[in-house]
Amino acid sequence: MKLRDTVQAGLLNGPLLVALAFTATATATATATANPRDATIQTLRALEIAWPGSDIRVSVLGNEGEPIRIGEDLAYQFESGAVGYLTALHIDTHGTTTLLYPRSNPEDGRLRGGLPLDLPGTNDGFTLQAQPPIGRDLVYAIVTTMPISRSDLGISSADVVVSMEPHEAPAFVRRLRTVIDSRLRGEVAIAHVVQQIDGHGAVQYRSADIVAFFGERTRSIRPPKLDLQIHFVSNSADLGDEARRNVDEFARALQDPKLADIRFKVAGHTDDQGSEKYNLGLSRRRAETVRRYLIGTGGISPDRLGIEAHGETLPLISEDSDYGRRMNRRVEFTPDR
Repeated sequence: MKLRDTVQAGLLNGPLLVALAFTATATATATATANPRDATIQTLRALEIAWPGSDIRVSVLGNEGEPIRIGEDLAYQFESGAVGYLTALHIDTHGTTTLLYPRSNPEDGRLRGGLPLDLPGTNDGFTLQAQPPIGRDLVYAIVTTMPISRSDLGISSADVVVSMEPHEAPAFVRRLRTVIDSRLRGEVAIAHVVQQIDGHGAVQYRSADIVAFFGERTRSIRPPKLDLQIHFVSNSADLGDEARRNVDEFARALQDPKLADIRFKVAGHTDDQGSEKYNLGLSRRRAETVRRYLIGTGGISPDRLGIEAHGETLPLISEDSDYGRRMNRRVEFTPDR
């Protein structure tokens, strides 16, 4: 999500979400994991099990459940069958977490029993737009009888929305859980939605997207990694036509003056198919292939591109599915300032 024509601080790169999902496994826990995003989601899922909200609705206007493409304008509605106050969180594919509600004035998030609360609202003074990264994002809607204030959550910022880096989010949602657990049964209801974020079509990210992601993010958020799902042939580190088009966009972005002084790490990752030893070597070969292409074809200085290999050890999405494995076969670009 991107806020336009408003306060340029604490902004979220990644949209909100679409279709309601009221189901959750009874085994979900708040235990820590190696992936901060997983830890954040596990805590929120545990809350949803304890405080299910079957009468909460979150919807994307005009989207009709289809994937959202980067660059599209977005509008959302929150609804509750009962009067209450909204606390809403957005988590993107990397785990960057944004507090959408409460605002500085908790009354801004008051739900009036069946009347929708729009985001952006009439008086918000901004629009929303889908931004990288691609993947599956989530938004959690928590409705409480009495408002949860920002001070309850340890937030002093007056920004319209407040974003946290992936490693900061687990501690924040644990504090949120402590606040919610102090409420009486019947005073809290929670539901979440999931939305797939797609690239432009022919390419995942255009060079302008990449420049904006690394060169124009606000001071409150350190530029994170940006991943590229490169579809290699099985057991191969050769770039196909689709992969080359995507790497070409990165090459053009790295030549932009806004990124000219930034050195990047090119990190290779694989899915969990095959042995750990084989996948570690494969991830290195694929990262090296992308680096060589950026240097030889893209004209990028070798000094600006380092190499890392992670094999299957750092999945982007912890999901045993074809989609999850495809998302985990990737090369990530991380600023190395």
